[in-house]
Amino acid sequence: MTTEEEDPENQGGMTEEQWAKLQAYTRGYGDQDENGIDLSLLRRNLRLTPAERLARLQQAVNSFPKVQNARTRN
Repeated sequence: MTTEEEDPENQGGMTEEQWAKLQAYTRGYGDQDENGIDLSLLRRNLRLTPAERLARLQQAVNSFPKVQNARTRN
């Protein structure tokens, strides 16, 4: 079985050169795992205390009605 990078059918019709440029462009943002997950963001969040994480979650929950109201007004 081949990986997505090796399988031409998964390259969206791009040449090898185009595919390599796309991979370099889309995978060049900080510390990422093989799936493109931003590990630096995960590490930053894990440095927070549980109380700090809950406070951030509560802030996000509190913003939902504001976002919903803004969406329905437009």
